[in-house]
Amino acid sequence: MTTRVIIANLIAVLQVTCLTLSTCAPTRRKVYRLQLIECMLSLLIMVVLGAWSGFTTLIIAVYRNWRTMEDKFSAPEMVVTAVLTVIIGLMVNTDGFIGLLPIIATVELTAFNHYAKGIRMTKIGILINIMMWGIYAFCLGNIVSGCGEAVSFTAGLISLIRLERSAVYSG
Repeated sequence: MTTRVIIANLIAVLQVTCLTLSTCAPTRRKVYRLQLIECMLSLLIMVVLGAWSGFTTLIIAVYRNWRTMEDKFSAPEMVVTAVLTVIIGLMVNTDGFIGLLPIIATVELTAFNHYAKGIRMTKIGILINIMMWGIYAFCLGNIVSGCGEAVSFTAGLISLIRLERSAVYSG
């Protein structure tokens, strides 16, 4: 393992903690506050690893999560951030086919951020996103992030199941 990968994995411990907490947060605002911090830490990891496709998509994701957290992410912003993600992501992709995953993941969550207004659909969008970023992390050799994504996915799935059960039983 190179020094860069070790440093990225150390940062990933904090990143994964924020991600896991976000999957269990009870409100959209709390989800996106934690997602914002998680994105900034992920940005730092991408710099350390020199993963520029992931880096560029995460810059856009930081903006998107901030606007979503403030409940101000508009349809035009959604379109612009999705288009920018694809264009810039493709321009800087140095990871070949696997470098498409951050682009796809960012566009997916961008759409969910705009259209999903409730906590249930927010969590579903994040779970789909986590799967894609987990695969990307493993492919880059970022084992801590990859395993963390798996833990976060599991925690998020349990949280979603509990939410579904409480909705069924509460009427």
